[in-house]
Amino acid sequence: MKVSVLMCAYNAAPYIDEAIQSIIAQTYNDWELLISNDASTDDTKQIIEKYLSDDRIKLFNQSQNLGYLDNKNWLFKQATGELITQLDADDTCCINRLEKQADVFINNPAVMICGTNHKLIDPVGNLLQPPVIYEQDVIIKEIQLEYPFWYSSLMFRKELMDEFGLFSPYFAGIAGDDQHWTFKVNQRYPIYFLKDILYHYRIHPESYTNVLDNERKLITPEILAELFRQRQETGTDLLEAGMTDKMKKFEHQLFTNSRLMAEKYRLWAAKAVDKKDWDQAKLLLKKSLRLNWWDKTTNRTLLYFLRSQAQEKGVSMLRSLLYFVRPTLIIMPLLYFYNMLMALSFELINTCDINCLPEYLVAS
Repeated sequence: MKVSVLMCAYNAAPYIDEAIQSIIAQTYNDWELLISNDASTDDTKQIIEKYLSDDRIKLFNQSQNLGYLDNKNWLFKQATGELITQLDADDTCCINRLEKQADVFINNPAVMICGTNHKLIDPVGNLLQPPVIYEQDVIIKEIQLEYPFWYSSLMFRKELMDEFGLFSPYFAGIAGDDQHWTFKVNQRYPIYFLKDILYHYRIHPESYTNVLDNERKLITPEILAELFRQRQETGTDLLEAGMTDKMKKFEHQLFTNSRLMAEKYRLWAAKAVDKKDWDQAKLLLKKSLRLNWWDKTTNRTLLYFLRSQAQEKGVSMLRSLLYFVRPTLIIMPLLYFYNMLMALSFELINTCDINCLPEYLVAS
């Protein structure tokens, strides 16, 4: 059975070499690797071209940037294999991944879709946290809000694209398109889950799920939770029913929830601090403070920002605080100094250090 491996690439020069090599090294040889270069501005195209002597590898260069979702949907249409899967350009996989997944379909004609266990790695490939270990393969018969596999690890029979269509354009510019598609498929077909850790998902500062280039990314988890609830209760959802206007109203309700948005801004501000993107961290943290200035966790994140920036730049925390309030220094808002004092009091009470602040969920 031929496997089509789809790889969307945009400015993936630091990682795509390793991604391509992990497919070339596969113990299963009946595959094609289709790479769509989404108008990259770095050396992505030149790196891919080194591998085109292998006639199983095909490069498509988009004349203009389509965006991740449209690029992925375009690439699905080019697949010629009986089985389809993905490998993101900044991820890797074990050399026996395709063999193990293809064997599931060969030995089980009724299986339509198969995912694998995965692990999280950092930019240089080191393990970020111990992966979940499963004793045996699992048949997932009901939809889940959180699946044990990484969605790019899913391999499925090509006819599923005909039956369920491409990923919903509703998710353009954010994430969650593959998860929503999986909801739909899993309501009709069980998912075979391989316990083996075959997919390596890389988390790095510039990964798609770590860059806040669309504020809808802030509320993607809530969008997916609502769609999941709808499917559990009715067997379908507003997107499948074509009622995107009602989902947009739901989004508006989320954006007007001050407490929720304050926490979302705080979480992404913490991510920006970890990337040392001080301007974005300051912008997001100020948004959080305006919505929920009295929150203890927000104050701790303010302290994290001030201490991290002070250490990075070799300045005092007072100077870091002045940078934080600089755009409104003339009126000198007491609110920020209040938060500074609150944050320092938490530090004295808890004797916390920079390495433990703050704790946040790393995106996907």
